[in-house]
Amino acid sequence: MLKQAQTRMKPEDRERQLLEVAQRMFVESGYQGAAMEDIAKAAGVTRPVVYKLFGNKDGVYLACLKKARDVLNAYIVDHALKGEGLQGRLRGGIEGYFAFVECERDAFRFLYDSGAAVAGPASVAASQLRFDTVNRIATLLSDLKGVVSDEEIVATAHALSGAGEQLAKWWLTQPLVPKATVINTMFNLLWAGLAQHQG
Repeated sequence: MLKQAQTRMKPEDRERQLLEVAQRMFVESGYQGAAMEDIAKAAGVTRPVVYKLFGNKDGVYLACLKKARDVLNAYIVDHALKGEGLQGRLRGGIEGYFAFVECERDAFRFLYDSGAAVAGPASVAASQLRFDTVNRIATLLSDLKGVVSDEEIVATAHALSGAGEQLAKWWLTQPLVPKATVINTMFNLLWAGLAQHQG
């Protein structure tokens, strides 16, 4: 009965289910440890179904990566756009990032802990997706245009991204530290450097 029910799933529902299963397996076993056969078995389908949807393991991994990145980007941008001016957008973006870490724990672990062994085209595509997030952060810093160079804005966005990742990893090991504390710490650190460029 279970297999019949799964056979009737719409393609988009099947894809969503497989990505959820695959992301969990990549988090638990890493890229190298997550085999296509294991992903198919955990999802209750055959390997040909997974190959048909994604082509190969790189395809599955990159689809998971794009989905997780899209969720992360939405958290950052949606929260940032609620703020006014550079200061408001910066604080909002930081709040959005740590809301993502708090509410999408598996997606965060997948993005930052599961792909160390990825190589070749998949590695290039993964870097491009990471840079897409950085470019979105740079867009939120657009108030700095004309004050500092475009290269400095992009460099600042990379610094924000890296600082956020490291602070989030530490925070996840410190369950007694409130989210507000890490948000305030990161905002105060970064705003001290950016405020000098404000009139």
